[in-house]
Amino acid sequence: MKGMCIGLLAMVVLSGCGPVKNAVNPYEENFRCRAKDSEGQCVDTPTAYRQARVPDPATETTSAVQDEAQGERYRAISDLLAAPETPLLNPPKILRVLLLPYRGEANELFMSRYAYLEIEPAEWVLTEVREH
Repeated sequence: MKGMCIGLLAMVVLSGCGPVKNAVNPYEENFRCRAKDSEGQCVDTPTAYRQARVPDPATETTSAVQDEAQGERYRAISDLLAAPETPLLNPPKILRVLLLPYRGEANELFMSRYAYLEIEPAEWVLTEVREH
């Protein structure tokens, strides 16, 4: 009996935390990035943060196609603004109000939530007819 206890104790000590680790985290921990080259980079978190904060100027080049597309957008917007009969819709002004938790009249609890109020309605601009 004493030998069996010593053998069992030796097995537990020599096995370490292997079975416990598999019970706590049953997933494999060997991470392999399977991203394609066109889908981004596989980098660790500090490197990704550094690249996002301070981009490498050598890799930040704009192509002629991107410059041409941006120029097209500017021309389209300036044409819209130059045409007197083109109406545009100004979006409404919305106010978001935070309502803090409070107790109601019947002693019920109302938790915090947001209420949205329309301060100014949407209106058409660049037209000759005013809708007010």
